[in-house]
Amino acid sequence: MISVCVGSIRGSTIQYLINSIINQKFQDWELIIVTQGNDEGLQNTIKEAMKKDARIHTYHMDQFGRSRALNKAVELARGDIFAFTDDDCEAAEDWLEIINHHFMQEPGVGIVAGNLIPPKVKGINISACPATYTIECIYKPAESGYRGPKGFYWGGANLAVRRSCFELVGPFDNNLGVGSEFPSAEDVDFGLRAELLGVVMWTTPKSIIYHTYGRRYGLKNVLNHFRGYALGGGALGAKLKVSGHWLSEEWDHPQPFFKTIRKFFPNPLKGLLFLYTTHYKKEGFRAYQAKYVLAKEQPSDKLVKV
Repeated sequence: MISVCVGSIRGSTIQYLINSIINQKFQDWELIIVTQGNDEGLQNTIKEAMKKDARIHTYHMDQFGRSRALNKAVELARGDIFAFTDDDCEAAEDWLEIINHHFMQEPGVGIVAGNLIPPKVKGINISACPATYTIECIYKPAESGYRGPKGFYWGGANLAVRRSCFELVGPFDNNLGVGSEFPSAEDVDFGLRAELLGVVMWTTPKSIIYHTYGRRYGLKNVLNHFRGYALGGGALGAKLKVSGHWLSEEWDHPQPFFKTIRKFFPNPLKGLLFLYTTHYKKEGFRAYQAKYVLAKEQPSDKLVKV
């Protein structure tokens, strides 16, 4: 069985995700939706779906945070594989079939991840939308010097993890991800911890999630989008430094002044965006480092306030 794990705050889009899971070719699944917030439409939509399909389950949390929601979903899950996506997405009808096929084909693989395809821009508008384009690759960290091949990358909105792998790596960091103080990078953090443990990862463009409702329009929303990614990236950099990860120096390596200036030519707007995100990346780094330390007696993903 595959347990599809989703955190949700959006009553306006959750039905589309639910429909895309119900219409999967692979039918041995359960869908666990952990809700946050007080959107009555969200609760009503899920309750109606549960009446029609007993494989759909829900749980409500008072605390916000994507990581918290997904960790709770995993606690409730009964499947051998956990598949993660978001409530503003739709899964291709063969998404779970491809995930299952890849895990069955390579029993040593702990993670399977694929593409997150953004929608087209409507008209001439300022917008932003997270997207992920993977390469066809089986990455074995221990055999590759713990350095992924060129182009290797995956994101958390199209991610599947074997239960045994998740238990080995540990939960998503509740201090990272949407809804937290540092609203991104929980997936990167999970991947880096998996990499250190030698978890074999398979990325494939055949696995497709459509980010149908993920595009954010307007200058304010776009800046908030980049701000969140910068804060999370900076916080992760601080976590890497505190934990002594070998990537910490590269992560926090300052850009030479002349390279910063060069980013303004021939695109001043891109240069301004770079300065904007750099500011918040540094802020995230300082804030995380100032507020949290790794508890020596706890796993590396557990944090305690100073």
